Amino acid sequence: MIEALVRRWLPITAIGLLLAGLVRAQRAPGFGADVYLHLRVGAEFLGGWSIAEPGHFGSFDSQAWYPTQWLTQVGMAWAEQAGGLSGVIWLTGTVICVLAVTVYLGCRTVAAPLPAALATIVAIMAATPGLSGRPQVLSYILISVVTTAWLATARDGRARWWLVVVNCVWVPLHGMWMIGILIGLVATIGIALEGQHDRRHVLKLALIPLLSTLVTILTPLGVHVFESVAVVGDRAQFLDEWGPPDFTTPPAAILAVMIAVILMAALRRDRVDWPTIMLFGLALAWSIYTLRTTVVAAVMLAPILAGTLQRFVPRGPSVRRAEGAALGAMLVVASCVLVPVANARADDKEAPAWLDGRLDAMRPGTTVLNEFNEGAYFLWRHPQLDLVMHGYADAFSDDEMDRNVEISVLAPGWDREVAELDVDVALVDPDSPLGYAMTNDLGWTEVEADEDFALLSPPTG
Repeated sequence: MIEALVRRWLPITAIGLLLAGLVRAQRAPGFGADVYLHLRVGAEFLGGWSIAEPGHFGSFDSQAWYPTQWLTQVGMAWAEQAGGLSGVIWLTGTVICVLAVTVYLGCRTVAAPLPAALATIVAIMAATPGLSGRPQVLSYILISVVTTAWLATARDGRARWWLVVVNCVWVPLHGMWMIGILIGLVATIGIALEGQHDRRHVLKLALIPLLSTLVTILTPLGVHVFESVAVVGDRAQFLDEWGPPDFTTPPAAILAVMIAVILMAALRRDRVDWPTIMLFGLALAWSIYTLRTTVVAAVMLAPILAGTLQRFVPRGPSVRRAEGAALGAMLVVASCVLVPVANARADDKEAPAWLDGRLDAMRPGTTVLNEFNEGAYFLWRHPQLDLVMHGYADAFSDDEMDRNVEISVLAPGWDREVAELDVDVALVDPDSPLGYAMTNDLGWTEVEADEDFALLSPPTG
C-alpha cells in the first residue's frame, strides 16, 4: 500500500502541485513584456496585414521583415479580443501547464512515475525564464515532443514520419522550428554511430529531418521562412535574451545541476548509447549558447535526466489509463482555475488612467519619443501613435536599432538624433537617464507626470 502510494500517486500529486504553482504564478504582463508586441502584430494580421508582406508600426521602423510566429500571434489577438488581457493570461497559463504535462509524459516513456515527476519539476524550474506569454512556449512543447520521439526511435528503430507534419505545423507557430530538424539530424547521426541498423535504414531515418526541412516551403511564407530566421539572428546583438547565460541565477544553476547529474551517472555506467550522447551534447550546446536557449536545453534534458534517475528505482509500467485520466483532469482543472485568477490579475500592470487618457486623446500619427523598455505596452494599447521605439526588432533596420540604443544610453550625439526625429511629444521615466537629460539638458517641458511616467512637450523656438 505504502509502496504504491509512493511510486504511483505521490508523483501524480507532485505534478498536480506543479500545475497549481504555475497557475498561481500567472500575472498581467509588465509594460515592456513582448506579449504586447505579439498582440499588436496579431491584431494587424486580423485587420488586413499580409503574411507575405506585413506592414510597419510607424515611420520610425522601415525594415522589410517576415513574420516567424504569425499563427500564434493571431491566436493571441483572438484571445485578447474575446476576453481582454484576462483571456491572454488564461491562454498563457494553460499553454504553460500543457508544457509541464507534455514534459512529464515524455519522461514517462523512459522512466517510472517517480523519476519522471522529479525530472519534470526540475526541468520546469530550469525553464522558468522562458515561461511567459510568448509564442516560444509552443516551441518548447514541440521540442519536448520531438526529443521524446527521437529517443524512442533510437530504442526501437521505427521511422516516425509524423514528425514531418509536426515541423510543417511548427513553422507558423514560432521560429524555433529549425531546432526540431536539428534534433532529428543529431539523433540520426547517433543511431548511425550505434551500428544497430544497416545503412539503408539509417538513410530512411535521415529522410525525416530532410523532408521536415523541405516542407517548410509549403507554408504561407514559402522560401522566406529561411530568410525570417536569418533576420532574427541579425537582431540578436540588440536583445538581452540572446546574451550569454548567467549560471549564478537559480534557473541556470538548476540547469547546471541537471547536466552534472547526467554526466556523473554516465561516467559510472559501462556504456551510454550514441543517440543519447548526441542529444545530450546538443542540449549542452544550447545551455551555454544564450540565455534564450537554456530553456531549450532544460526541455531536451528532461527525459535524459528521467532515464538517469530510473536507474535508482524499480521500473514501472507505461502510462496507464488511470494515470492519463488523472493528468487530463488536472490539466482541465488548472485551466478552469486560471479563469478567476486571470480575471483578478488582468489590471495589475495597467498604465495610470491620466496617461492612457492623454494618449487616447492624441491625434492619429502623433510621433512619440519613448523609453525602449516600455514601448511594447503603448504600441498595443495606443495603436494610433507613431512610437520611436518598441521591442519588435525585426521591423527596424540596423541603423534604426543603433539610433534607438544610442538615444537610450545617451551615447555621444544622442541629442542631435533626438532633434532630427522632430517628435511631437516624449514619454519617459522621469528618473531614467533619458528622462532627466530631456528635461534638464534639452529643455523639454513637463506636461504631466507621476513617479513612473512623464509626458513632455518639446522646447519652443
